[in-house]
Amino acid sequence: MTPRARPPERKETPHEDRTAEVLAWLRARRGAERGRRFVSRAYTALVLLAGWYGLFLAGLLAEVRQRPFAAHAAVVEAALPAGLVAVAAAALWAALRDALWRGPVTPPGPDVDWLLALPVRRRAVLLPWFGLSAALWAAAALLLGVAGAAVLAATGQGALGPLTAACAGAAVCTALWAVAAAAVVQRSRRAADAVHRATPWAVAALLSAGAQAVAAALGSRARWLETAELWSGPWGWAAQPVVAAAGGRAPLWPVAVFLLLSVTAGALWLAVRCLGGIPAETLRVRAGAAGGVLAGVLAADPRVVRLAAARAREARGRGRTARWAGRLAAPRSPRLLTVWRDAVALAATPRRTASAVALLGGAVAWAAAAAAGGAGPPAAAAGGAGPPVTAAAAVPAYAAAARLLEPARLDGDDPRRAAWSPRPFERTVVAHAVVPTAVLTVAGAVVALVTGGPWTPAVVAAAVSVMVAAGLVSAYRPPTRVALLYGSAALTGAGPGLALLWNAAGPLAGVAAVTVLLGGAGDPGAGRMTACWAVTAVLLLWARRRAAALVRP
Repeated sequence: MTPRARPPERKETPHEDRTAEVLAWLRARRGAERGRRFVSRAYTALVLLAGWYGLFLAGLLAEVRQRPFAAHAAVVEAALPAGLVAVAAAALWAALRDALWRGPVTPPGPDVDWLLALPVRRRAVLLPWFGLSAALWAAAALLLGVAGAAVLAATGQGALGPLTAACAGAAVCTALWAVAAAAVVQRSRRAADAVHRATPWAVAALLSAGAQAVAAALGSRARWLETAELWSGPWGWAAQPVVAAAGGRAPLWPVAVFLLLSVTAGALWLAVRCLGGIPAETLRVRAGAAGGVLAGVLAADPRVVRLAAARAREARGRGRTARWAGRLAAPRSPRLLTVWRDAVALAATPRRTASAVALLGGAVAWAAAAAAGGAGPPAAAAGGAGPPVTAAAAVPAYAAAARLLEPARLDGDDPRRAAWSPRPFERTVVAHAVVPTAVLTVAGAVVALVTGGPWTPAVVAAAVSVMVAAGLVSAYRPPTRVALLYGSAALTGAGPGLALLWNAAGPLAGVAAVTVLLGGAGDPGAGRMTACWAVTAVLLLWARRRAAALVRP
C-alpha cells in the first residue's frame, strides 16, 4: 500500500485591505445626512459667533483707538511674560488631562464596535476624528488670540496688526501641539501614567507661574526668571512673539518662532503616526465615557459627569497603590469597621489626602493673611476674618472635605457596598465623618497655630465639622428630580439652574453656615462655635435621612 498523500499545507494570508471600499461605502451612505448635519451645525456656530463673539469683538475693536485701559499698561506689561507662559502651559495641561478620559480621537460607539472590526487600516478611520479635534482646538485658539490681541491693543501695548498676527499664530500653534501631545497620551499607557504622576508637580508649577504674574503686576518682577520661562519649552516660545509685539524684551523671538513651528510640525507628525496604535478597547471605553458625560451635562448632575470620566481613567490604570495601606490592622469592634475602611482608603491614596490638606492649609493661611492685611473690614479690624474672606476660605475648605469623602460617595452611589454590615445603612453616615474630620482638624489646627490668624484651632475644628457634614449631605444625594428638568420650570428655562441648586444644596448650606457664624465682627466665641456644632448635627441628620431614602423600598 502506498502511503496516503498529505494535503498541501494552507498558508495563512493577511486580510485583504478593504479600507478604500469601506470608506467609499460609508461616504455614500452618509452623504445626504452629513450635509444636513453640517448645515445645521454651521448655522448654529455662525449664530453664536455673530451674536456673542462678534458683538464683543466689535465693541472691543471700537475702543482700541481710544485705549480705555491705557492706565493699566504698566501692570499688563509687567505681568505679560509670566502670564502668557502660565496660559500656554495651562492649555497643554488641559489637553493632557482631557486625554486621560476622552482624548482628541473619540469616534462614536458604532464606529468603534463595527468599523474597526473590519479589515481596514485604523489610521485612515481615526484620522478624520483627530483632524476634527485639531480644527476645533485651532479655531477656539484663533478666536481667543484675536480677542487677546484686541485687549492688549486697548491697553496701549502696541499696534493691532502685529499683535493680532503674534497672538493668533502663537495660540493656534499652542493648540495644535497640545492636541498632538494629547493623542500620544491617548495612545500610550505609559504616557498616561506619567501624566498622572506629574499632576501635583504640574499644578504647583501652574500656581507658581500665576503667582509670579501677580507679583510682577504688583511690582516684584524677576526678569531672570521670566527669561528662563520664555526659553523653557514650547509654552515659552509661544509667548515670545506676543511679548515682542507688545514692546517687551524678547530679542530672539524669531528663533523662538522657528522652534515653535518645528515642534508643532513634529508633534503633528508623531500624533498621526500614533493613531494606528490606539487600542480598540481604549476607543470603546472613551466613546462610552463621552456619552455618559454628555448625559450628566444634560441632566445637570456633576456626579454623573465625574463618574463617567473616572471610569474611563480607571480603564487605563491610575498608577501604583501605597504598599503600606494594607498594614492597618482591622479593629476588633464591628462598629469601627467603616472608620477602618476609610482610613485604609485614604492611606492607599496619599495624593488625595495631601491635596486635601494643602487645600485646607491654604484656605486657613490665606484667611489669616487677608485678616492681618485688613482685607475684610469691619470684621477683620475687630478681630474676625470678615464675611467675604470667610466665604472665600470656606470654598477650598469644603473642597478639602469633599476630597476625603470619596468612600462615602461610593456608598451613596451603590448602597450594596455596605451590605456586609448588619446595622442600618444610614448609621454609617456618622462613621464616614470620623477620619476626614480628624485629618483636617489636625492639619488646620497646625496651620492656624503657625500663621497666628483670627481662627484658633477650636474655630478651625468647628468649621471643619460643618464642611464634612455638608460633604456627607452631598455624598448621599439622591438622583436629580425629573420634575426639575422637565417640569413647569423647564418651560421658563430655569430647569437646569434649579437642578444645579438641588445638587449643590449641601455645599451651599455648609459655606453659608460658616460664613454667617464665623465671619461676623469680633473673635468667634463659644456661642458661635456651639452654633457651628448645632449646624453640624442638623446636616448629619439631613445626610442620614438622605441615606435612608436611598435604600427605602
